[in-house]
Amino acid sequence: MDTPGTTPRWVEPLAWDSRGDLYSLWTEFKGIWLARSADRGATWKTDKIADPDALSYYPEIAVRAPGELAATWFSGAGESLRWHACVVRLSLGEGEPTVLMSAPLQTASWARSDMPDHLLVRSSAGEYLQPLFLNDGTLAVVSPVVDPAANRYGFSFWRFRVQ
Repeated sequence: MDTPGTTPRWVEPLAWDSRGDLYSLWTEFKGIWLARSADRGATWKTDKIADPDALSYYPEIAVRAPGELAATWFSGAGESLRWHACVVRLSLGEGEPTVLMSAPLQTASWARSDMPDHLLVRSSAGEYLQPLFLNDGTLAVVSPVVDPAANRYGFSFWRFRVQ
């Protein structure tokens, strides 16, 4: 899992909408990519939906309606570790997607470093952050809290209003 120079990943998420379109979300060294297939994977249209300035990983997606998705992912490491959430709206044609991005958010999880001093460093807690559209149109994300120094463990609930 921790191979220097590679993108950390476990799975690349897929989702289908009610129209039957298939979506794939993945990260590369400095980019978040979303692909859509309207013909069961025979052909794909690919768009770069974000261009973070740090290594990005652990992407996740959810579909609300045909062409409307939410995505989350992590970027950076240690004190620069952040997680991101966005809503992506795709047109049926060849137009560019509309991407509504949250501000980068800091994790509330720490893990012991592999360094000899074993200090606590910010961590994803090994989790993907599943986005969820709520009935009122807002976006919800639940993130883990793992804070051994403060003896805090559990989850945080985040809610985003996306216009």
